[in-house]
Amino acid sequence: MSGNKGKMEAGISRRDFNLLGLGSAAALVAMRAGPSWAAGEKITFYGYGGQSKKNMHEVVFTPFTQTTGIEVVEGTFGDETEIITRLKSGGAGDLSVFSNAGFDMYKRYVDLGANSELNEDKIPNLKLVSPVLIEQMRKLTPNGKLSAIPYLYGTTGIAYNTKHVSREEAKILGYKLLWDKRFSGKTALSNYALDRIWSAALYTGQDPNKFSDTNAIFAALREQRPLVKKYWESGSEVMDLLAKEEVVVAEIWSTRAVALKKDNYPIEYLEPEQCQAWVQNLFVLKGAPMEPCEKLLDLMLKPEINFEYCMRTNNGSALDPRKTNFPDQLKNQPGFDPSGTFEGFNIPDGAYWAEQIDKLEPQWQRVARGA
Repeated sequence: MSGNKGKMEAGISRRDFNLLGLGSAAALVAMRAGPSWAAGEKITFYGYGGQSKKNMHEVVFTPFTQTTGIEVVEGTFGDETEIITRLKSGGAGDLSVFSNAGFDMYKRYVDLGANSELNEDKIPNLKLVSPVLIEQMRKLTPNGKLSAIPYLYGTTGIAYNTKHVSREEAKILGYKLLWDKRFSGKTALSNYALDRIWSAALYTGQDPNKFSDTNAIFAALREQRPLVKKYWESGSEVMDLLAKEEVVVAEIWSTRAVALKKDNYPIEYLEPEQCQAWVQNLFVLKGAPMEPCEKLLDLMLKPEINFEYCMRTNNGSALDPRKTNFPDQLKNQPGFDPSGTFEGFNIPDGAYWAEQIDKLEPQWQRVARGA
């Protein structure tokens, strides 16, 4: 989200530009205020709205304040580019901690010098997190110090209407399903450049974390474009298209596919080989009150808190199943791997994609416009 899912720094995408204008002007005004935590009484958090905000408040922030006495001032953003924009223009005000989607965005904060250094001894539940995720994060800072903790994950796969596509057929086709001419005008895809390039790399037989033939990738995307009814901008948009059966095949976040299935729509969810797995982090900015933030991060990794939040939001937990007994609901979530290693999935390499997206986003937007 990749959920995500939208994230540019130098070249803000059309989606991100729109969100910057429409998403949360009031939130940005609030972020201009100076630090208000001198007495150690409050920290400021920003994340996505809707059910994410509601459940974060009920499951995490309310018990946090009750047990510590530390108030969490809650705000929302439309997209993380709002934080990037604030940092590049002088700072993020009193913002302390926020939801960070993906290791590529994590790397951008490091490159801007906005990363803090967490005291891991103050976050004892960090040892419960999948080491695969922690190792990827450590690689993104020169000294290996963490500035965030992974707390959930999901996948970007393919939803299909079972009236038109069988499970067996979908499994055989994999990513080729997104190029199937039978579903011309009945296909919906993410408008995020990473998603488009990722699936096209796999379609053309390349490693999405180390591709070499960008000409083949963009030729595949141009070939695909006439089949697409809509390049969607939000999870709710693609859910609506599938629910109304305006599309038969759609790229979708696992969280949204699960929600459709729970509502008994004739939808199945496919995670093709090397399916993209994305990770959501809680990132602490440089200059934030570290001890209160570390307490909050530790609570987010407390199994009963983490599991409840993930179950409510249809996400997978970033905790290691080998170290913690998972509820059955989470064991049945898309992407669940009892080994804790994300075997069979592929996580976008933060350093690689932070560099690639700046170069390839403009080219993708030209294809999206039909150029």
